[in-house]
Parts: sequence; C-alpha cells; structure tokens
Amino acid sequence: MKKFLSLVLALVMTMSLVTVSAGAKDFSDDGSITYKEAVDVISGIGVVDGYSGGDFKPTEVLTRGAAAKIICNLILGPTTASYLSADTAPFKDVPVTNVFAGYITYCSQQGIINGYADGTFRPTATLSGNAFMKMLLGALGYDSAIEGYTGANWTVAVIKQAAGIGLDDGNDEFVGSKAVTREEAALYAFNMLQATMVEYDAKTSVDINGATVTIAGDKAKEVAQGSYDNNMHKPNLQFAERYFDKLDKTETTDDFARPATKWTFKGDKIGTYADAADVTYTSNVKLGDIYSDLDMSEKDKNAEVYYNGVEADDVAVSKGNTVKVSSSSANNKLVADGSTVEVFYDEDNNDVTICIIDTYVGTISSKEEKVSDPYVVVNSESLVTEKDASTSVSISGSKARFETNTDNFEEDDVVLFTYSQSADEIKSVVKAESVEGTLDKYTLGKNLTLADTEYKYSKNIAFSFGSETSMTTKSDYVIYLDTNGMVIYVDEQEFDASQYAYVLYTQSSNSRFGKDQVQLVMSDGSVKTVDTDDDYTSLEGTIVYYRADDKGEYALRQAANVHKNGSIVTTEDDRTYPISTNGVLRNGATDFDMKNTRAAITTKTGTTVYGNSETVFVVAESNARGKTDYSVYKGIKNAPTIMSDDPTTSPAVETKAVEMVYTTSGSSDVVTFAFIDATGAYVTNGKRDVVFLAAESATKMITDGDNNQYYLYNAVVDDEITTVKVKAAQDAGSVVLAGNDTVNQVVTNADYNNKGLLTSADDISTSDYTTLKGTGVWKLSGSYSIGLNGTTASASVRYTVASDAKMYYIDTDGVITKIDDVKNISSDSTATYIGLLDVTDGDIAYLFIQEVDNGKQEGAGSSGVVLSGISASYSSGTVTVTLTGTNAGQVYPVTISLVNGGTLVKLTTANVTGAATTTTATISAALSAGSTYMVTCGDQSFVLGV
Repeated sequence: MKKFLSLVLALVMTMSLVTVSAGAKDFSDDGSITYKEAVDVISGIGVVDGYSGGDFKPTEVLTRGAAAKIICNLILGPTTASYLSADTAPFKDVPVTNVFAGYITYCSQQGIINGYADGTFRPTATLSGNAFMKMLLGALGYDSAIEGYTGANWTVAVIKQAAGIGLDDGNDEFVGSKAVTREEAALYAFNMLQATMVEYDAKTSVDINGATVTIAGDKAKEVAQGSYDNNMHKPNLQFAERYFDKLDKTETTDDFARPATKWTFKGDKIGTYADAADVTYTSNVKLGDIYSDLDMSEKDKNAEVYYNGVEADDVAVSKGNTVKVSSSSANNKLVADGSTVEVFYDEDNNDVTICIIDTYVGTISSKEEKVSDPYVVVNSESLVTEKDASTSVSISGSKARFETNTDNFEEDDVVLFTYSQSADEIKSVVKAESVEGTLDKYTLGKNLTLADTEYKYSKNIAFSFGSETSMTTKSDYVIYLDTNGMVIYVDEQEFDASQYAYVLYTQSSNSRFGKDQVQLVMSDGSVKTVDTDDDYTSLEGTIVYYRADDKGEYALRQAANVHKNGSIVTTEDDRTYPISTNGVLRNGATDFDMKNTRAAITTKTGTTVYGNSETVFVVAESNARGKTDYSVYKGIKNAPTIMSDDPTTSPAVETKAVEMVYTTSGSSDVVTFAFIDATGAYVTNGKRDVVFLAAESATKMITDGDNNQYYLYNAVVDDEITTVKVKAAQDAGSVVLAGNDTVNQVVTNADYNNKGLLTSADDISTSDYTTLKGTGVWKLSGSYSIGLNGTTASASVRYTVASDAKMYYIDTDGVITKIDDVKNISSDSTATYIGLLDVTDGDIAYLFIQEVDNGKQEGAGSSGVVLSGISASYSSGTVTVTLTGTNAGQVYPVTISLVNGGTLVKLTTANVTGAATTTTATISAALSAGSTYMVTCGDQSFVLGV
C-alpha cells in the first residue's frame, strides 16, 4: 500500500531518495529529473545518454528513430548496436544515410516495430507512450499478432499487458496517447530490465488455400531462469539477466536506514536508491494514525525508529495510540514541523520502520571544479544535532563537501541539505526556493506573515542576522522555504549602497510642528527633509534603509551592522557647538586615519575596517559660514585621504576629531556605506568623477528659453557615456574651456548648477593621476599591455592597463564608443590620446583615444603623418607660428581663438603649407594686450599671452 499524505513528497524524494550515487552520471539538469533511479541505471549501462552539453533534457520528447535506438541498445548492447547499418532503405522516408537507419532496420526485421500503411516510418515524429510500450513488449518476447497488438484497438491490448507486468510503475499519471519524454522512456526501459521475458510454444506454418498461416501456442509463458545468473532476484528470467548480465540489483538499506536498492554494473556502483515510503508525514504524528494509515490489523510493539540514519527509541505502533513518534517518553524533540517522517511497512512480517530525516539550511561557501569529482562546500546555517537533540554536530572540513555538478550552484546560494549521522556526511543538496516581501507580523517561534501570506517555521529555521527578535515589521526580508513550503531561513533583503541614508535630524508629531519628519543625507549627497509614517527620533544619528509610498511618506528601518567611532551626536549649532567649527557631527575619534592608497581604515584606536571598490563614502565638510557640502565617492581608491592629524607638519599636528558612522557587510569588517564628517580635518581631494568632453562634438552656443547659455558636448562622466551642458560663462577658477571644439578636455570635481549646467571643474590632481598626452597608440603582446606615443610599436612606451580601466574611442565627429577590452584597441600611429595613470599602482585607469582623419593609418607597423608640437609668438598684428613634425607640401589648418572667461571665441583660421620636419608661418591677427589666446592645429595647442 502506498498512501502519500503530502503533495510535496516528490520534492522530498528529489532531495533524499538518492543517498549514494558515486557511479551515476551527473547531468547538469539533475535537479529536474523526476525518475532519477531509472535515468541513472539506464544511462549507467549506456542505453540512453545525455547530450554533449552535459544535460539530459528529461522532458524533451522522444522520436520514433531514437526509440528504435533504445530498443537496439537494450537487446544488443550499446557497443554492438552502434555497428548496425542498413544496406537498403527500410522505409521510403528512411534512407540508408539516416542516423537511425540501422536501428530501424533491425527492429523492423525482428518484428518489434512497424511502419505506416503509406510505406513511411516517420523517424522524426514523436512517439506515443502506447507505441513505445508496444516496442518494449516486443523486445520482451510478446507476439503482436497473438496478443492483439494490431488492428483498431491495439492500444487497449498493449496498455493492459504493459500495466499488468509493471512497465509503467513509477508514473501514476501515465497517458498512453501522449508523446513519451526522454525520462519516461528511461523509466519504462528501466522497468523492462526487471520484467520477465516470455516465449510461446513452437510455431507451425501451414498453407491454406494458398495463404501461409502461422499456428502457435495462444498463451505467452515466462522463460525459465536456465543458466543465467539471478541478478534481479526474481523467479524465472528477467530481461536484464539475459542482455545485461553484469547489472546487479541488491536489496539493502541506505544511509538513513530506509529499505533501498543498490545497483552496480560491471562491479561499479551506480547508486543506492531508497524505496518509496508507504506513508510520509511532514510533522510529528500519532502512532495510532500510522497504524490506521497503513491499514494494519496487528500492532508492532517494537517499531524501529531512526533519526538521520542512527537508531533511536523503539515505539509501539498500535490502534488508537495517541503518543507521537517524538514525545517526552521517546525520541524527545526529534520531530517538529518541517521534519520528514517516512514509514515503511513489511506486511509479511508486520514490521514497521520509521525514518526521521531532517532538512537543514546552508549556503555555498565555495565550489571546486578542477578535480576528478567536483564538489561544493556547504556552510551550515542550521544547528545540526545528534539524536539526543542537544549535542551539536560540526559540519566542516571534508564533511561539508558534497560531490555534484557544480554548474548548478553559485557561491552564496542558499541551499537545503540532508545529513546522515550514520555515514557522517551530507547526502543531498538542492537550491532553496525564496520569497521576498515586507514583513507584516511574526509570532515568536511559530510563524511569520510576509506580503500578506503566513508561513510556518520549519524545525531547523535559521536567521542570517542571528536572532528572530531582531526582525522588524514594515521591513523587507527574503525568506527561503523548505520542501514543505515552511520557512527555514530568513535573510534581510539585499540593499545596495544607493538605498542607504544617514538620519541627520528628526522630529516627532509631538513637536511644535506637529508632524513626524526626518532630514536625510542621501547616498548621492543630497539632503532631504521628508514626512515619515512614524516617530523615528530614536534613529537620529544612524544609517537607515528607506522606502517611500505613493504619497511621498517615508518608512525607515535601521540598517544592519551599524557602527560608530565614538559617542557621536548631532551638532547643536549654538555658541558652544557651532557647525562652522564642529561640522554636523561631533565626538568622533582624534586618531582617524583613512588613505585612498590602502584598504585599511583606522576609525579609532584599536579598530580597523576595510574599504573596497564598492564602498560608498558620503563626506561632509562645513565651512566658516556654517554651510555644509556633502561629497560622494565610490571605492576607497576614489575617496579622499582623511586624517585627524595633519601629516604635512612635523611633528604631525592634530587638526580635529573625525566622525564616522558606517555599515559593514554581515559579520565582516568590510565597509559598505560610510558617513564621515571631515570638517576641520586634513583632507586631500579624492578621485571624484572624471569628466571627458569630446571637442569635435561641441555645438554652437545654445540659449534656451530661460536665457541659459551653454555648449552641448558628448562626454564621459566617470564611466557613463552621456552629454554634458557646459555653461558658457564658467565660474572663476574653472579650467573648462567652454565652446572649445579643437582640444579634448579631461577634468574632475565638476560642479553643476540647479539648471544642470556644468559651471566649473578642476584639473586632474597629480596626487591621484599622472596625465599622459600624445600621439600614437599601439597594440602590444600581453593581456593588459598597450604602447603609447611614438611612430612605431617598438618606439612606444609600454604601459599596464588596469583590469577595470575605463577606455573609449572618440571618432572625428566626437561620437564616443566604449572599449571593453584592451584586445579591441587597434594600432594607430596618428591617433591622439589622453591617459590617466593611477599613481597608487602605476596602471592606466582611464584612456581616451581620438581618431583623426588626416593621414590616419591603422595596423601595427604603419607610420602616418604626426604633428608633434606647436608654439607661437605675437608682434604688431602678426602671429608667428612654428609647427614641429610637419611633412613637406601638406596643408595644416591653424586656428587662433580668444580665451574669454573660460570660453573659446574663434578669431581666424589660416592654412599653412608644411615644410619638411619644421614649418614656421605668419598669420595676420590683431590681438589685444592683456588678453589670452589659444593657437591650435590638429591635436596640438599653445596658450599665447599678449
């Protein structure tokens, strides 16, 4: 009797029925194979195999041609069957060149398969379950004519016979008219291996009125065992015993003490597979209910109980017994919601065996692929105990390894696993299903409600943040479910740094303004005062996640793992503690040390944390007027150096305490988000956004409807290709030349007004980057090498390009294209470049390559025209220009522009005919004393003061 009490039994079986599979093939889609034992055995003996990509494709339908191959592999063995061929086409649509021609010919000659009335076989057509069963019955010896497998009602006779001998066992939803899938074919072939062969009495052919009629016994009889080994351990001769005499089936128990079958082929283990339980439960159950569900008529007063494969306390399975499998008197605390309780009943001996199997949760900490038996390493998040329910078991070292197809897992995947205490090893690992949502409520130790759905707790539930009591409603979580749909792991929903904010000030509805509000410093450096759904005064001075509803009302939740480097408070901005000298925070550490040349950050004496390329820093600096600027940096290498002590003095002088409030990733010391008040401290410019302006893309000056005047450029802002509006009249101190359409510009620390116009920027800081400019770009050998400058590759200077370098091509129209790999850069002797060399490691961090029209030649070894320099002087209405690196007879356009408040105003352009090597020419131009001009030719420019 098989009475399954849970719809999720299929999932439970997928996790735990296969307990040993050392010899079985690992397919990349193992997790989607329903009939695992059948597929393992059939593929293990070579009858059906997977695909070259490593998958089995269990649900792909079987073709008629492929079915013929399976039958031949079964009868002849894979090796012999592979040599089958056809001298003539067996059917008119099966030429001798068809890959299945030999198989189809053999099966047709043996009377196992038939074609259609029109003379076709249709090898690529799908095969119904009925048709495949007919083939298998033929291979077992059943005669189609005698058994009635012909005529209009052949399917009735086939299904009756196939079901009668168990060919469809394992598929309770068999529908013969449907196309058979690959895994269904494996199941039916697997059942056929264990089916008994048949034969008939001797056949006699007689001639009646010119027609040949075969007369034979009218009843199939089982073939006797004869001299064949009884490897299937059943009466008479089974198919496998005749055709696969090296395949052996042994009844045993698995590592969870369940009745099981062990399969070996040619002495190699294929696997051990647990029998299907007679009844299965997913929580503690009364022993009287087991008695009833098994339809027992006699009690078993000493039913054996096993916990994760180790024998526990016997129990009495008897009528009306209200004691449960796990009770204070026996097996205390071994069964709870989420436990799998499988019960096996030997009716002949009235023996009941109860196997308790716990499911645990873990994460994949690593995986090893480059070994003969690839494996994953599981870090258990659940507490694993022995059968006393209190002694913990350490799942570590080799015990944490599970051999499997590692393609199915990634590091940090949350997984469900089973563990056999008797074998002291993990027996199964599958990825856990997850649900995300907002926590509505939870009942300690029992359940939680997420996104309006209630979920029970599984027995071995774990929380990534340590304690269930740390959960807060209205916050977002990811829950992972066991195979019964119960919660087995709760994790905080991942937030990237853009979803953090620092709470600067708060007020409650009890304040004079009568409303709940907070002032947030957002991760982009902006400051927002927002209405909130609750009183969050307790969150002032900390880091939060936030969520805004459609009305703009914010809900806050304190971020996990928030730390401070002192008894930090918000500055009152009064006479005692003015913001102008203290900044927005005070009471930090006077030994703060953060350098962008290293990952380590000393937040205070004895505390060191680490920044990486993903860490987001929001740095506050207040000026003498009490105005605070917030700057944002991503990555420790891009952040400023901030120190409490000024290192430029000797000895170093303490400047001011630095306050740092920050979050770390889990239990690690890696900072994810940091809010730093560096007012008054020693601060050097961090590597803020690098802005590239493509000169060739510059528009004429644009005046919009609000009378804003600007030039539009194609640009790169940090790593994003975009457009930038450059204000025509730049702020004082800006190095940007608005309107410049001849020379590409690379700047940093760009500021924008409220209209989105770039108003000022600085030169690239030499403490961050060394700026490289020149002509000639060369592809060199090596994955991260490039040659710059020079007319040939051998004459160029070799540089190493950072693995995360930001590289771009700019065409002659100023269109920017990203270069994803150094290998995609072509040698070009005339291309000009601007490179930024990171001073911390000497690698190229940014590279902008400008293509040119004039004489451009591509390909290593080319040597086109190169202009290497320009200079100019002015006297009495004449500009004298000297060009270096010219070719005789070539025309060079020289432009003279006025530099006016950061804007270039073009005055004149003259064409100069070149001489060999160096050319000097005069250009008439009336220049004003006290003004600054720019003289440009190609990629070369000269600033001329008059």
